[in-house]
Amino acid sequence: MEAKDYVTAIRAAGLTQAQIADETGIPQPTISKIERGAVSDVMSRNYRALQALHGRVVAGTFTQPASTVHHNEQGTLL
Repeated sequence: MEAKDYVTAIRAAGLTQAQIADETGIPQPTISKIERGAVSDVMSRNYRALQALHGRVVAGTFTQPASTVHHNEQGTLL
């Protein structure tokens, strides 16, 4: 698979570019370029990070972080 294919598959699983960036350490603008096909020669470190995250997503071992939305005791958004 190409790096773009990994990003596309990870995004299809519901992760945002920001989440992919957080999980892989690849800057979000670079994730965007990879997804658009604007970057064809991805550094091997970044490729391996995308490959590993894809493996976790496919295996079902990736759990998305809890929502950062907070509610008070009455259920009102804070």
